[in-house]
Amino acid sequence: MESENQIKFYFGIITVMLAFVIITGGFILAVLRYQKRLYFKQQELLRLDAQHKKELLQISIETAEAERMQIAKDVHDEIGSIFSTLSLSINQLNGADGSNAEHLQTGKYLIQSGIDSVRRISHNIVPFELELLGLEQTIENYFDRLTSVSGIEVDFENNAPLESLTSTATLALYRIVQELSSNCIKYAKAKTIRLHINTENNTLNLTYKDDGVGTELVSSRGIGLKNIESRVIVMNGEVNFASAPGEGFACTVTIPLTNNTVV
Repeated sequence: MESENQIKFYFGIITVMLAFVIITGGFILAVLRYQKRLYFKQQELLRLDAQHKKELLQISIETAEAERMQIAKDVHDEIGSIFSTLSLSINQLNGADGSNAEHLQTGKYLIQSGIDSVRRISHNIVPFELELLGLEQTIENYFDRLTSVSGIEVDFENNAPLESLTSTATLALYRIVQELSSNCIKYAKAKTIRLHINTENNTLNLTYKDDGVGTELVSSRGIGLKNIESRVIVMNGEVNFASAPGEGFACTVTIPLTNNTVV
């Protein structure tokens, strides 16, 4: 009788232990499943947050470009019209008084310089050549003007099918080139710029290097570099800057050739 009671006792203990193991295991499994769902939910929120940030960046870039276009139009139409009217007025004065011939020629020269400046400024604000000539030729023309104004020699080489890029990606790359070159003119005191563009493994690579004075990147990450970063982020790309005093400035941009960037 005692042996039978011991068996029942041990059986009861085993039953309780099994029940405890099953309940504990079920609880642990439920916790793990909850943590897994929570992890995926957090990842989804992070992805949505990153996508939201990209959308906000894209909106801000598009807004800025729209403002640029309006400014360029106003500069070209209003100021350009004023210079053109002045030019016509001075032309009508020709021969009125021979003693004023020299002053008239000087006035014509200044007005023509003003007209040329308006055209150049309008072009820099909104590169109308992009639609007519494409990105490669527009960059070449831009560097020709840069060299004539600053004396900086430019080595530009392109081995990428730039004509296949979307209009948004095309404009973004042109703005990046403008920003890098503008920073070089303002701060670098460089003699040469090297810009190479190529594609590899379905990725577009842009490599920029100048032989300027260089700088500490921590202290020089101004609006220009942040603008470049924003444009690259919108295209799901990556950008890296490298510089040090006396070693020039370098920038590499890599952009995946996806539906976001290719027609």
